[in-house]
Amino acid sequence: MRLPESGSLLATLASGLGRSIADGEGVAVDGVAEAELATALSALSRGEIEYVILEDEHEFVQAAGEGAGPYALQFNPAGGTGLQDVPGGVSEAAMREALLAYRRGDTGWRRSFEWVQL
Repeated sequence: MRLPESGSLLATLASGLGRSIADGEGVAVDGVAEAELATALSALSRGEIEYVILEDEHEFVQAAGEGAGPYALQFNPAGGTGLQDVPGGVSEAAMREALLAYRRGDTGWRRSFEWVQL
């Protein structure tokens, strides 16, 4: 999981995990558990952090927004096809469901949305 380098959640999450690395592109948290992801998504919803990115080798999914939404939801699949976006964004519930499904390795989460290539 990648989070912004600033935000009130960051110190709490990073100190509790003991597995975070600041690399100039945010803070990378290795081996994030579902509960940790849920905590980060709640912080995103409250406006405490600007985005959440989940990475898996050569692909990633990212979300940004706050409150009830809409949330920007973007996916960059492995294979070099480029960044894809859900036009108009998604609700908070849809964003949470998508990122949690991605975290679990459920590949069906993408079928819930219409994607456009950026």
